[in-house]
Amino acid sequence: MKTFALIAALLCSAVPPALALDAGEAKPDLSGADPHWIEDKAAHCWVGNPNPQAGESVSWSGACAGGFASGPGTVTWYRSGRIEARDVGTYKGGVLSGHGKITTSNGTSYEGDFPGKGTLTLTDGLKLPAQAIRELGGYSIEQLPADAK
Repeated sequence: MKTFALIAALLCSAVPPALALDAGEAKPDLSGADPHWIEDKAAHCWVGNPNPQAGESVSWSGACAGGFASGPGTVTWYRSGRIEARDVGTYKGGVLSGHGKITTSNGTSYEGDFPGKGTLTLTDGLKLPAQAIRELGGYSIEQLPADAK
């Protein structure tokens, strides 16, 4: 399988851009020491960061519950002040949960379920079957074999 790092995600993406806390999981470290969580400084709302990068910041356009992005909204990812990606969907515990779309600044996108299957669209328009795999800080997007359903 080919792994595509799309922030949110990845793609952003993102966002734990869909790692809702399960009952047995430890509470995330929101002190700023864990790079897998990033705060929208204006909204004072945290989102999962699956692919931490130097100079990265985010903005969140939805509700904030318990300090985490919650419900429908958009995370916009910036690096050194420039838009890198947008993650649109429903968030739970600071990460995408259910159906969503991650789009990078170069036009590559993944639309589908978090976690689950979807479609990876490359910059040339080629559409490939893919899946969002849960990882620390969010999801990675992996291309599925062409015959995958």
